[in-house]
This record gives sequence, structure tokens and C-alpha cells, in this order.
Amino acid sequence: MPQKQIDDDGVKRLIITVSVRCKEHPSGRIQLKRIFDNVEQGSAKANSLERDLLREIDKDRAQREIVGISWGTLLGYYELYAREQLEKDRWCQSKQTLFEAMRALHKWTAPWLKESAGRISASDVTKLFHIMKEHEMSDALIGKVKGDIRKVFEFGILFDHVRGIKQSPTASVSTKSRKRMRTEILREDEIKKLLSYGKKYEPTWYYIWAFGIYTGCRNGELYALKWSDIDFKDRMITVQRSFNKKEGEKCTKTGEWRHVSICDPLWELIEELNRIHDHEVQRGKCKNPGYVLPRPGLWQNGEQAKKLRLFCEEIGITPICFHTLRACFATELLKRGVDVPSVMRVGGWKSIKTMMHYVRLSGVNDKGITDPLDYRSIEPGDTNKTLMNAVGEKFTASSVGEAQVIPLHSRKHPGLR
Repeated sequence: MPQKQIDDDGVKRLIITVSVRCKEHPSGRIQLKRIFDNVEQGSAKANSLERDLLREIDKDRAQREIVGISWGTLLGYYELYAREQLEKDRWCQSKQTLFEAMRALHKWTAPWLKESAGRISASDVTKLFHIMKEHEMSDALIGKVKGDIRKVFEFGILFDHVRGIKQSPTASVSTKSRKRMRTEILREDEIKKLLSYGKKYEPTWYYIWAFGIYTGCRNGELYALKWSDIDFKDRMITVQRSFNKKEGEKCTKTGEWRHVSICDPLWELIEELNRIHDHEVQRGKCKNPGYVLPRPGLWQNGEQAKKLRLFCEEIGITPICFHTLRACFATELLKRGVDVPSVMRVGGWKSIKTMMHYVRLSGVNDKGITDPLDYRSIEPGDTNKTLMNAVGEKFTASSVGEAQVIPLHSRKHPGLR
């Protein structure tokens, strides 16, 4: 029944509840409940109040049908569509990237979930970004969330889930552009110091850091590296899988395998690790028999960047994150004359834009560019000396004729001295 009479400490209260079906509402139905004092159930006033509530709820339904579904429902439709496209290999993002995007959207746009998507304005988006700044979120993260919101709105407009607007509300909201500062990388002497001190003080991490520098593998690729990936005859490593906590073992970031040749220092490390591995297997104490590298607890917990940065600070070299080992691999190869396509192929880079960033870091294309510039002048002659003496107000008429003096107005004007 839409009307219900209750007695609250001697006060008669009437609860009126009305609801209508609405496919654009997250629950499929819009419900409205109000409480009125001293109104009799079934009276003319009660029936009038019920009709008012029905008109209000019909107005809300009509508006929802005009502007489309709620933001929460739109997020669900977008994620479902994206996953279907991923299964058909038609989506531009990886599963991990999509998962991170949806997690961030559900976290930061939680107040919008029950709001009709068509009602979300540029003002709402601006308020969201201000909240993120108050939480000390980086400009890069804000820019990423802005891009993900834009993608969801474009999807909703394209498939007619969102009505009443023609473009995303993010279009009129400006954010700070991401300024790509120079990445801190290790010099050759710092790399040598890292490996030397690492071998002495952090022997477990030493193997991981050395593999990162000598192979250029990403963090997940190193974690998933197996003994079956190493060709001991041709001294080659096949990088064909990666790892993350959500999906476990998966393909590499680019979805393609690649070969990395084993240099002499890396070969010595592999032989050493192989001996340790065989010894632990014989003793029955090998925790990860199929994998090449040890797995310290901090690496399993995803704190490898923090560990490396702190160690670099302790030994007095440039503090870097774990992924920078990959940048060191690229820049050092470029400095040694390896061509860009070869570095891209062995390192698994597809984007020339990303690779050009490493080219700039290495400085190979900048070295010697300014060498042709040389503006060193010859020693001034007698005529020039006469001119300088005149300008310096040490000129005397007896030393040279007035016709030889070239006046410089910039020196004569009192305001320009």
C-alpha cells in the first residue's frame, strides 16, 4: 500500500511511498518516500499528497529518459563492452590498463554513481580534480582520469546511453599538461658502483638489478623469466612472458616475444645462478625451481622500486626507481653506437616517441653539434686601439687626427652608459 499510518509517541504520522518503473535508473525503479504529521490515511489531503509525489517522480523519470542512464550504469556498460573487445583483440588497452582505469574511476567518481550521466557538468569534473589535488594526486594521474572519463562519455554518446549532450564535459576543463622532465639515470661509473656494492651488500638483489641492466627487461618480465627461456647453446634469452598480481603470468606488454643476446658479464651471472639452482634442487630447498632469479619478499610485495632507491641513496649514487634500469640499458647501448632500430627490437619498444626520449637521455645526437661555432676574434689592430681610446675618453688631438675617430653614440648618451 502506498499509504501507511503509524503512531509515534501519540503523534499520528502518515508514510506515503510511491514508485515507478524506469529503465534508466540503476535499480530499474524510482522510489520516493515521505512522512507527514497529523494526516489521516485515505483522507482527501493524503490522496492529494500522494498525487503530488507521483507527479514529482514522473518528472524525475522523464528527465532520466531524456538524459540517459546513470554514471554507475554507464561505467558497467563501458567495462562490459571493453572486455568483449579485449577477447576479440580489438581493444587498444591491455587488461591490466583497463582494470586500473576502472578502479580509479570507481574510486574518484563515487559521488556520481547514482547521478544521471547526462547531468554531469564541467563544474562537477572541475570539483573532482580539485578534490584529487587536495589528496595530493599528481598531475599525471589527474590527466589520466580525465582521459578515462572522456572515453566513457564518448562511448555513452556513441551508443546513445547518454542523451542531451554532444560531447564529454571534460572538453571544457583544462588541466596542467604533463611536463616531461629529464629522467634521472645512472652514469656508467654509477652503474659499476651499484653492481659492485650490490654484490657485496645485497647479493640477492644484485642478480635482479644486473639482469635488469644487461637485458633491459621490464619488472614483470624479469619476475617471469624461466630457465627454459635461456638458450645455453646460442647464448640467447627469449623474453616471452610477464607477470602481475592480478593476472599472474601473461604475455609481454607489447604482446610479442623477443630475443636478447647474452653478453659475457651476464653469461657469468647465469652460470653462477645455474650452479646455485642445481645445488638447491639437489638439497630439496629450491622454492622456485623453474625460475631464474631469486624472489625476495619485497619484490613479491611490489616494493622493488623503494628498495633500489634507498640502496642508491645509501651508496651515494643517483636515486632511481626499478624501471630506470631499463632506461640505463637503452642509453648505454646508444652511447656505444648501437643503432636505434636494434635497441628498439632487443628492448621490446614499439613507440618511436618513447625511444626518442632515451635517445635524448643518451645525448648521442647532441654531442659535437656546436663544435663548428667559433667566434674568437683576432687581436685588435692600431686603428681599433685608436677607436677604443677615443671611446674611453682618453683620446687627445695630438695623438691622432679628428678624421680617424669613429664616434659611438651608445657611449656618448648619458642614459646608456
